[in-house]
Amino acid sequence: MVKFRVLIVRRVMCILYCWEEAFLDFLDRHNTKLQAVLHPLSMASLVSVIGFLLIYDILYALPGLMDSQGLCYKLNCMWSIFMVYSIFSNLWVCFWTDTSVQALPVHRLRPPQEEAHLWHYCATCEIMVPPRAWHCRLCRVCSLKRDHHCTFTANCIGHFNQRYFLVFLFYGTLGSFQSLVYNFMFVWKSGAFIVADPFLIMSFGQPSRDPSMGWKVLISMVLKVNLVAAMAAGGMFFSQMLMVYRNSTCFLMSDRTYDLGAMNNFRQVLGRRGFWTLLSAHLNSPLPHDGTEWQMTKHTDV
Repeated sequence: MVKFRVLIVRRVMCILYCWEEAFLDFLDRHNTKLQAVLHPLSMASLVSVIGFLLIYDILYALPGLMDSQGLCYKLNCMWSIFMVYSIFSNLWVCFWTDTSVQALPVHRLRPPQEEAHLWHYCATCEIMVPPRAWHCRLCRVCSLKRDHHCTFTANCIGHFNQRYFLVFLFYGTLGSFQSLVYNFMFVWKSGAFIVADPFLIMSFGQPSRDPSMGWKVLISMVLKVNLVAAMAAGGMFFSQMLMVYRNSTCFLMSDRTYDLGAMNNFRQVLGRRGFWTLLSAHLNSPLPHDGTEWQMTKHTDV
């Protein structure tokens, strides 16, 4: 029985390995085509959802909850516009920021003698790369402190642009949950919960003579889209915060080798000005180092 289980496990592992190799081979062969479809589609979806929710809240949800000529409405609109600006400005800078090893000055492409044992060789790029730098099959470069490849930014998230990605997720999460509150209150006030789903319409037998039926269905559907967007943004933000808190990455999520404490870990990402970077993507906040020399925890054996 034990031999049979071992055989099953080996075969499953072999099948998974074959599937992984096939997938990686597919990425290598169709790299350009995948990026040409995946990146624009992801960006278009993101822009469409955020833009739609902003316009919907300003033109319909908020006027349905408060006086459209009052100060409260204007302040809510200004705050919503600022959040959308922060989302797209950080996304834009994240897209343009080169976080690859090749972006380093020439004299930093070789390891110091005392740290040479920490560097490793990338057979694809045919260069030595520093610790925490790994190769991306889509970008076809090695990225410093590579976290993952983001389809929304069409770029790898790494040492030089993780700050912008984190702030992008922060405002994306905050904005989507704020919009969710607006829409929840608007749907409740409109009495549209009973038509939140087409099946509910049929089961409750909502009178077809109700002239507001179509509008109730529409605002209930918007609430659902908003809920999905908030859950997705919140999930990504929570996972990214957890990794920044630990000073780990998606590549090695459970690694605590470089955990220097919460505040120091956040400074590694946000830079010298820390949480002031939430104010603007264009605020200069120098990072502690260039992404080649990483301090380890004192208890870690080198």
